[in-house]
Amino acid sequence: MDKKKKSTLMTPDPYHIPGYCGYCPQFKYQIGETFGQTTSTLLTSPIETVASSGKPVLAEIEAEKPRKFDDRRDVIATRTFSLGDQKLTDKMVPGYTGYIPKSEHYFGNSYAETSRSAIASFQKDQVGHHKKTTDLRTIADLQQGKQVLPGLMSESTRVASKYKVPLKPIGVPQQYYSKKAMQHSLSPFALSNGDPKKFLMSGYTGFVPLYRGCMGLGFPALTNKALCEFTDETTRLKSIENQPVVVRRPKVKPVKISTIYEMKPGTGLVPHYTGHVPGEKFRYGMTFGYSTQHAQHALKT
Repeated sequence: MDKKKKSTLMTPDPYHIPGYCGYCPQFKYQIGETFGQTTSTLLTSPIETVASSGKPVLAEIEAEKPRKFDDRRDVIATRTFSLGDQKLTDKMVPGYTGYIPKSEHYFGNSYAETSRSAIASFQKDQVGHHKKTTDLRTIADLQQGKQVLPGLMSESTRVASKYKVPLKPIGVPQQYYSKKAMQHSLSPFALSNGDPKKFLMSGYTGFVPLYRGCMGLGFPALTNKALCEFTDETTRLKSIENQPVVVRRPKVKPVKISTIYEMKPGTGLVPHYTGHVPGEKFRYGMTFGYSTQHAQHALKT
């Protein structure tokens, strides 16, 4: 039997019935027709005329795929068990102002989900770093011939070489020196006097020993001269640092000093003598020579 034709008075499929609250592309720009006619036209129009997704139903109607096993809580639980009571848990409350490691790499979820993912990822990194450290110590013990517990052995800790380190030296060990390696710059104070770099660049504002006694040259030449003198003086002082101190003083001959009153017996001082004569101001009526003669006798008594 032929399929019964639908009446032309009915709205052709597909269309939305009145009361539909979902989204219909460009519906708000259509006027003059019923809800069914408008939605039918929009759903059947090509993509070039109506900007739509090309799917009659935007939501997925297939069965929900099984979610992956969520081990975040178990990972965080091991962290709590190993570290004891601590603030970073699997149930972080919004409003916590402390730092949550790696939380800046997660977004688009609630605070609890973001914190849970960040803490679990941080704990996995910590476990990985701890395992690498343990493997490195195990490899060092194996290469030194030490006994290692079977639980520490793994594919990453097996020795791939037949040689063990440290290797025994064959010849006399010599210090390796590379001419291309970057050398540490020495201070001009520590360089020898013959070194061409023993000077200070112009603009140096620090102290330069023995610099004030040099003049008439440029700053590099002056500093070179001052530093060379400073090095020589420092070397000289170091050479005599442990030597005994010997003081050599010339002998001084005693000088015979005669007193001013040493005169011949029976004589006095010459007139116009301006020195001091004891008791002279209390004597009068005599000549200066006779008076000073009596002063000499008074001193002797």
